[in-house]
Amino acid sequence: MPLEAFGGWLKEEDGRLDRTFRRLWDISPDEFNPKHVAYFEDYRKRYFNDRLLPDQGVAEILGALKNHGGTPRRWIDLGAGVTTLFWSIGVDQPGAICACDLVPEALKVLAEFKAGSELPQCYRDALALTGKTVHEFNATRSLQWDFHVMDCLKPWASPYDEVEYNLVTAIGCFGLAGGPEAYEEAFMAAASHLAVGARFIGVDWIRSQAFIKKEGHDNSYLNSALIAHCASRAGLTLLELTPVAIAQDPHYDSLILWACRRNG
Repeated sequence: MPLEAFGGWLKEEDGRLDRTFRRLWDISPDEFNPKHVAYFEDYRKRYFNDRLLPDQGVAEILGALKNHGGTPRRWIDLGAGVTTLFWSIGVDQPGAICACDLVPEALKVLAEFKAGSELPQCYRDALALTGKTVHEFNATRSLQWDFHVMDCLKPWASPYDEVEYNLVTAIGCFGLAGGPEAYEEAFMAAASHLAVGARFIGVDWIRSQAFIKKEGHDNSYLNSALIAHCASRAGLTLLELTPVAIAQDPHYDSLILWACRRNG
């Protein structure tokens, strides 16, 4: 029976996933789970293919990336799933990109889509929203990206621990943490990799009661006070902290959009 692509997260499989750091290109083809590949391809086509729907928070997220992201020499996207190329539309001329996720099949789908030429309608709509050209989008798409398989909710266990980034994004990532302490742990781990002057931008989707009941993950602990506390503890300056209501979505009631800066 195929897995249902709702949250972009394999919750039932989570405890069985290999949490060893790996580069996507070091994984042999026969190691990929076909059911997981199908799940993430379905998720990509289901949610990041057709026209953009209004009142879902997408315009606000792209706006925050554009307004606060700067022009990052190094950008790392945590919990990337299949969406980094879409969110890149809001990022101004990144020099190098690393997409990270615990599930290698998600990164495989992302890498194959990135290597192609398909430009779904929602991408065209996002380009129009941000004023970015297809030429600029293709420049980002044609960069040689890194893809790292890693647990983005824990301290980073990678050979690149000393690398600092000018932009760190966590779009839909930290809200998968099991509670406020786990959320803070993930936030602090990522903040430790910010270069001086770097930006840290995140989005946390708050689940509806129906989705909580369906999948079992309750992230109703999420609120602006928790995020402000994490930013303060990490010594970051909050640039934006905005709750955004979501209209007519059975899975999510709202999201919290936040952006921070590491001072010198």
